[in-house]
Amino acid sequence: MRLERHPGFLCFLAFVSLLLISNLPAAAQTLYVMSYNIHHGADRAEKPTLEEIGRFIKTSGADLIGLQEVDSLCGRSGNVDQMKELAAITGMHYAFVRHFAYDGGAYGLGILSRYPVSEVKNHRITSLSKAGKGSLALLSAVITLPGKKKVQFATVHFALDQPTRLTQSGETMEFLKGSLPVILTGDLNAEPGQEEITQLGKIFSFGGLHSGPTYPDQEPVKKIDYILVSKDHLKKFTRTKVWEGVQHSDHLPLSTEAKLR
Repeated sequence: MRLERHPGFLCFLAFVSLLLISNLPAAAQTLYVMSYNIHHGADRAEKPTLEEIGRFIKTSGADLIGLQEVDSLCGRSGNVDQMKELAAITGMHYAFVRHFAYDGGAYGLGILSRYPVSEVKNHRITSLSKAGKGSLALLSAVITLPGKKKVQFATVHFALDQPTRLTQSGETMEFLKGSLPVILTGDLNAEPGQEEITQLGKIFSFGGLHSGPTYPDQEPVKKIDYILVSKDHLKKFTRTKVWEGVQHSDHLPLSTEAKLR
């Protein structure tokens, strides 16, 4: 006996299919993330390397890149909007926020993303100096991934002195708390085991905490660059790498693949 394909029956099948799909567990999202202090687009000898940095990032395959020490229209780097230029080279979305005005332009932090960027924020973390109390940027943005899943991606550059870094660490944790998965990149100017790093470890997991030193770019001796993911949202890290031999800055790039729950 042949089953007639009644329109009502077909609608019922479509409804059941949608119901089953909606109740499947969400697929884990894997993102290839990089942190890179680009030393205002110059190598340790102050030779401009912005184009080389852009080409390296493009060929690396990274999905999300947090950049520190970025110039925007500064005299020392040729009055170039460095994030706009890097976005043009890589074909990626971008965001920039300033720490402060500098040399006719601004000095700050940047993000490159393979996916759309929204809700860009310049949180302000404490900066202590002989001149008194000020603030520096903490850049965060919402990244919309395929399938409409969203993550909060951020980058930061901590101070040279430990008392300030401890304050900045606590402020960073407070600013980035929320329901979205958080991926944080940065030059934290602290090595594994120091109190400010341990403090961040209360809510974040580190990609390649012991993956090797990242500074300076030649014969590196310090691990001060990091990639972190909120513990509640991380399944695992893979492919963590310090890019030895990539000497476009005075830091080495750090990358890792983060598989989210």
